[in-house]
Amino acid sequence: MNDLLHRIKSDLRISDDNIDFDDEITDLIEQAIADLRASGIKSEALADIKDIIIGIDGVDGNIRRAIILYCKAFFGLENPDKDWYLQHYFNKKAFRRWYWTTNRDTYI
Repeated sequence: MNDLLHRIKSDLRISDDNIDFDDEITDLIEQAIADLRASGIKSEALADIKDIIIGIDGVDGNIRRAIILYCKAFFGLENPDKDWYLQHYFNKKAFRRWYWTTNRDTYI
């Protein structure tokens, strides 16, 4: 989870030395993963979250991006760009659901 936390913090423009938001960001990561599972993304695709976030070959970039978009949407109290990030998150989620239903044998 540390690699994932590092990546999300970087995307949120938070330095690694600043640990004030680590609990909030970790909660958001876990919520994003739970939401993706609930929407039909196979657990195997989310099993090794470290591999997902750093982009090891064969790992779905749409899942990685969806987690980042979710965290960017819900981080902080007042985010003027929340709707934009959520719309893109929902689009990524919808694509994965569609792909899974049409390509079950080849889905990650």
